[in-house]
Amino acid sequence: MPFGYNEADTRAKLIDPAIHQRGWTEDLIRREETAGTVDVIGGRPRRRSRGKVDYVLRVKINPETQPVAVALIEAKRDDLPPGHGLDQAKGYATCKRLNVPFVFASNGHQFVEFDRVTGHTTAPRPLSDFPAPDDLRARYEEQLGFSLATPQAKPLLQPYTGGEGTRRYYQDAAIRAVFEKFAQCALAGKPQRALLSLATGSGKTFIAVNLLKRAADAGELKRALFVCDRDELRSQALRAIPSMPSLASHSHRRKLTKCTASTSTRTPFCSPTGYSPCARTCSST
Repeated sequence: MPFGYNEADTRAKLIDPAIHQRGWTEDLIRREETAGTVDVIGGRPRRRSRGKVDYVLRVKINPETQPVAVALIEAKRDDLPPGHGLDQAKGYATCKRLNVPFVFASNGHQFVEFDRVTGHTTAPRPLSDFPAPDDLRARYEEQLGFSLATPQAKPLLQPYTGGEGTRRYYQDAAIRAVFEKFAQCALAGKPQRALLSLATGSGKTFIAVNLLKRAADAGELKRALFVCDRDELRSQALRAIPSMPSLASHSHRRKLTKCTASTSTRTPFCSPTGYSPCARTCSST
């Protein structure tokens, strides 16, 4: 019977206790806040101070490894049908905003699941039947074609330098997408290639440096090339690298080529430490 709870109360009083009982401890749940929407008020745009909070479920191999996001829960008021939020959540999954294969909608009493890969949507089921972490991990691994315990998945499990407070949800989604693709390519005997197309201000340097760092920590980084079109972008990357000792020592030991630059502010080709769009590398443009 509905209690008249709003979304926040539905999460706190109904969904959280139910998924905790299914094994989803707080370290496996992350609440990702999106950027505030832009409203037009009196003919002028105004950004809201806070955006929407997404409820992301993650799995871990052991306490030291980086959790890997596998699912999203869209919570709605408990007096709405369980699948009420599913269309919105499926939209998120379709554009891979959070790069997760499973999307759930729940009113705190029942839930409905959408599988992004198969396109299948389940009938409503009680929250007592919600998949446990091991269940979703097994399905995630089956769909991607590799186990998180394999050596090829090791970069995916490296933690962020400075903790997760340093990254944004879409940066984490991009980094995971690259390492998932690399693991699939490595196991299939194909070149490990990926291309990220990102908007201005989305943190391309952060993503590139963290791809490098995590690949280096996993022992998979042999040589890297960072290509940018402006000197300030090169300087930004070089400022970020010293805070990551394993990456900095690797780059200094290799003594990579300096920029072949003109005297203008634009650098047509630059190769301090970074990433190239070839095997074991990623290009972010």
